[in-house]
Amino acid sequence: MSSDTRTGIKNALDSFAGIGLLLGSVAAGLGLAYLLYIIFGPKLASMSSMNQADRDYLTQSIGWAKWMLRYGSIALILALCIRFFYEETIGLILVFIGAALYFLSPSGLASLTMGSLAKNPIYQDIVNDIALVGLFCLVPGCALLVRDVIMRITNRFSAAHMPQTDEERARAERLRKHRKPYEKCWDMSVCNERAKRFCPAWEEHKPCWQVKSGCLCDEGIMRKALLDHERQAGIAQQTPQAVDTRPKVILTAQQKKARCRNCTIYAEHQRQKFRIASPATLVLVAAVYAALYGQVHAVLYDFFKRMDRFMSFLTYHKGASESFSTQGNTVTTLGMICLGIVLLSITFRMVEWLIFDRHL
Repeated sequence: MSSDTRTGIKNALDSFAGIGLLLGSVAAGLGLAYLLYIIFGPKLASMSSMNQADRDYLTQSIGWAKWMLRYGSIALILALCIRFFYEETIGLILVFIGAALYFLSPSGLASLTMGSLAKNPIYQDIVNDIALVGLFCLVPGCALLVRDVIMRITNRFSAAHMPQTDEERARAERLRKHRKPYEKCWDMSVCNERAKRFCPAWEEHKPCWQVKSGCLCDEGIMRKALLDHERQAGIAQQTPQAVDTRPKVILTAQQKKARCRNCTIYAEHQRQKFRIASPATLVLVAAVYAALYGQVHAVLYDFFKRMDRFMSFLTYHKGASESFSTQGNTVTTLGMICLGIVLLSITFRMVEWLIFDRHL
């Protein structure tokens, strides 16, 4: 298979995963939210007092929500497996989520509803569908987890048979002991100890992406390190006529900036920055959301109350009239949970955009 074909397949899978993540998360989220509203809302309790038309309409809407949850979760899980196929944590995350949904959702929902809906067949179908989503997560999660274990064992045995020089072992030990969560370029594994002495970033004690010159982009650094190694090894130096004296290509500041943004050292630096910013973002959003919880809850409660009044006005089939205040707090709490997840997702996307797209 040619490289162009592999690139085309990879781009097609990436596009498919993006569409699956978007459509699957929306469909599964809406379906799950509606089914939870049916469980904790007044619909199932008042179903016996509904007329046949309202009961048929409710059954049909539940069927559509179950369909959205089932197939939306399948699309979402497949997209996650494709997008994060090479991540070692995706299998473990899917196993945890799948085990929680499959084993704990029936007992958890039963305890939350006080067992009052245990004999309702519609409630049992909804619980079975939620547990089925857990099974959908468990199957690929277990497969990816077994793959990760096999790869770890294989890499460990293959690495054990690879001969290492004393310099490589000393360097690996140094990196293992002194690896930092947020590293400068000279702390990374790509930094060569011999070339470090001739690197302007090390001399100025500034990262190479600030100096715009480093060991991977300035051939003069590696040439000096190579000549120093030959001099210490007693190898005859090249005559001045054999040395390349052609003038270097002078890059502009914008060209140097573009070169740094495509460098593996800078990419690793941005990845470390995102790894540190992610938990800080989670704590910050949680703290702000907790501080504004009361105000947002009041606004959302009023919004749902007005929407309930508006939808009651548009309803053609009138069922048993119920006050919004009886279930308003439950609906608002579910809405607050969904709003918090949306805000967290948007904040993470903004942090990712600032770090990887805007290069802050």
